[in-house]
Amino acid sequence: METNQRKVGRPKAPPRTGPLVLGEDYARAKVILEISERVEEELAAYTRWVEKSSGISANEAKFKTLDFALREIFRRDHVWQAQRRIPQESAPTSASAPPSATPPAPTRSPSPSLPPPTPRDPRTSA
Repeated sequence: METNQRKVGRPKAPPRTGPLVLGEDYARAKVILEISERVEEELAAYTRWVEKSSGISANEAKFKTLDFALREIFRRDHVWQAQRRIPQESAPTSASAPPSATPPAPTRSPSPSLPPPTPRDPRTSA
């Protein structure tokens, strides 16, 4: 017996055949940083693979690899994402931060023996 019901869920994506890092292009900024030797070796091997798989230059392969890896870390770190959503006003200030404006002067409560002030009519003020 045949059923004409569609399968539930998203259809399966076709299997990837190339590097995951070959996606969008972004503007660049030069950053110099140090990484461990182990990571450098893995980065070199991966960028060689990206370079061979796609026919792009070694520098382009390295840029795309690092850019993608860092974007994924930032996207997948749920604690970081939650921290970014906290409004800056409610974030605790550091102890070294200078105090903001001077505290407001304490307000005096009216004397209980005096009658409450009467509001002025702006039309009658001269």
